[in-house]
Amino acid sequence: MDSELVTPSLSHTLGPGLGKVLNSYSPWSYDAGRGDAVPINHIVRLETFGQRCLLGAKLQQEYRLRLVTTRDQSGKLQRRHLVINCDLFDQVNSSQLLVGQSEFWMALTRPFAPPGERNPVEVPAALTFLNEHQPGENDLVNRPIESYRYQPGKEGRFFHHSVPQVFHINQSDLYRHINTVRYMERAQDLLALLYQKVGRNAGRMRFRQISIYYRKPFVPGQRAEVDLDLVEQEDQFKGAIRFYHCDGEGVRSQRISVAMKTQGPLTGN
Repeated sequence: MDSELVTPSLSHTLGPGLGKVLNSYSPWSYDAGRGDAVPINHIVRLETFGQRCLLGAKLQQEYRLRLVTTRDQSGKLQRRHLVINCDLFDQVNSSQLLVGQSEFWMALTRPFAPPGERNPVEVPAALTFLNEHQPGENDLVNRPIESYRYQPGKEGRFFHHSVPQVFHINQSDLYRHINTVRYMERAQDLLALLYQKVGRNAGRMRFRQISIYYRKPFVPGQRAEVDLDLVEQEDQFKGAIRFYHCDGEGVRSQRISVAMKTQGPLTGN
């Protein structure tokens, strides 16, 4: 794409290195979700900067790990996240050029355990070498899912739309959850379609910042209703997307299940 990294594809670009990081501490596997806790995506932030990055270029990943926990007054574990920040560099003219950044808030859970037993009561042994940190005021985990929206106002020209969706098996991962990248692809498609429907050129949109929050993931066959907010400014746009579960009658849930915010420049004419 004009020799740019594609922002949602950072999840795949970083995947092999991320796997090596995790597997160096514990061999996370499909079956591990039945016993020991495994890390699954809860909140993800991805960003690219429009830097030229030629196909086949060798990139360097630099990781930082944190264990972020919340405990009650008795010391009982309430929330537990493995947080992985990654900077992605391209070697250009004997210097390192930052071409991408990511932040993964991975909830530690047992996705295949019986209901009521999925939240571990202790930090997994493989991660006890990390010191526990409390979440900071500006951490992604402290931004409520309800904040993933825009309202009509002075920010720019505002557009809103709602549309039904359904997910199929080819969009799922090994835990039978819809894959992270599939939400991002669907959200970008829907925002581009909305932008085109209001008479604009969707070919100008460059999605360079994406944050996505999973409260309740979808599985194949589940229906969703999606709310879209789009703000157009002079040379950039902002978008917010909220996925709601729907029951058999098509009535959507009161709470947001998955939400995403994105923004980027409007290029060309």
